[in-house]
Amino acid sequence: MIQWVYEGAKRASTVEKVIIATDDERIIEAAEKFGCQAVMTSPTQPSGTDRIAEALGDGKPDVVVNLQGDEPRIDPAAIDQLVGLFRPPDPPKMATLCHPLSPEEAQDPSKVKVVFDDRFNALYFSRAPIPYGRDGDQDEFYLHVGIYAYTPAALKEFVSLPPGRLEKIERLEQLRALENGIPIRVSITRYRSFGVDTEEDAAKMEKLLSEKHVHL
Repeated sequence: MIQWVYEGAKRASTVEKVIIATDDERIIEAAEKFGCQAVMTSPTQPSGTDRIAEALGDGKPDVVVNLQGDEPRIDPAAIDQLVGLFRPPDPPKMATLCHPLSPEEAQDPSKVKVVFDDRFNALYFSRAPIPYGRDGDQDEFYLHVGIYAYTPAALKEFVSLPPGRLEKIERLEQLRALENGIPIRVSITRYRSFGVDTEEDAAKMEKLLSEKHVHL
């Protein structure tokens, strides 16, 4: 699975270097087999963002992209869309993607929702169906796609902060940024995230990947 993620990231035109950050020796060994640089990080890191910051060290790329290792069907165009937000004249400090979500799916707490202002800056992320339609006719929901990008300075600022009150309640690390005044730019994408969190997810993904392989 990690190789699929790596190859998808490599196909993005805006990506110059891909590094795998992990605390598992098995992933290091797998990465070496398919030729990707991997960095061993501390097993005590509280979040993926903290792990990426450790792997980056003193490196100073223009933009750092945080791509989850359980997203083997990542669309390279989605990565390019995210990185493209950092071009002048109004680049963000931190950015992410979202995708339209049906009212039925919005009820699922495993699907994180996001609301944003008229300038596409995130107002809040929640496992609850937000915004709530008081009159029962709300049909505009957006699924948060779990891919982030940061400037190196924003990344370092983020990991220097303690976990936030809302972050602990919702178990959503991106709320740490909003709680501390770090704005998060949001862009609507056609890409629909599908992470692999269970054995059932893995079986579904194997089927999807095998079908994709047939069509290539």
